[in-house]
Amino acid sequence: MKKLIALLFVAFLALGLVACAEDEPSYEYGYGVGYGLVHGHYVGVAKVVLDKDDKVVNVQFEEYYLPYNVGQVAYTPVEGVDQPDDVLTVVGSRGTSYFGKYVSVNGVLFTGAVTGESGAQSIVYSAAGITNIETWVETEANAMAYVEAVEAGLVFIANANGTKSAYEFGNASVKRGWTKSATAYWANAASYPLGWGGNMAAIAEAMVGTKLDAVEADLVKDGTWKIGTIVTGATLSDFVDYYLLAQRAYANALAGKK
Repeated sequence: MKKLIALLFVAFLALGLVACAEDEPSYEYGYGVGYGLVHGHYVGVAKVVLDKDDKVVNVQFEEYYLPYNVGQVAYTPVEGVDQPDDVLTVVGSRGTSYFGKYVSVNGVLFTGAVTGESGAQSIVYSAAGITNIETWVETEANAMAYVEAVEAGLVFIANANGTKSAYEFGNASVKRGWTKSATAYWANAASYPLGWGGNMAAIAEAMVGTKLDAVEADLVKDGTWKIGTIVTGATLSDFVDYYLLAQRAYANALAGKK
């Protein structure tokens, strides 16, 4: 009797595993990942699954924080006390922020420099042979290397000698995690009902069933974004960045097909 029960349990388990497998996207015909700079200050990752006809059946987006966010430190000026040399003040259009002067990325030390006039300032992180980390990750291999460094815990605010700094993160999102999906970035609000997640879902849904063969002239915002005749419902800026990122993933999927 016990043997029969055990056999039935194994059978039911097998059926459950088959059902779960059927619910998941199949990578049989094509799967690709694309990396690159999106929205000016973030490393975007797009994952695309194709069917036997090279049409998209599933798209997923993620964005990783760069030093534009990661470099912000929790620092409060104290009257009569000099600001540390390794803290930089940036007075931008949204007020004053403080940044760590150094950020380490997989052992490469980036140094921040403030640019622009007060009220419109920004910060640029550079390293040996790299003028600006945000232009550096426009190259796919570099963007992928950055994501891998984040996942390995090898991106952090640093001291001048490259060791990890004691400064705590000052950016509200980064305090919660390293990706937009994990940190409730741009959460739903009355003025922005879709939020980041809703916009990404709308973009992804509009891509399903296509071959991602639109050109930039086909990507038009008329109330919401359209891909030719397809109305996406997405409202965010830099829609083109995300479409081109998905196209990069699509190309990688085609290149890796069996």
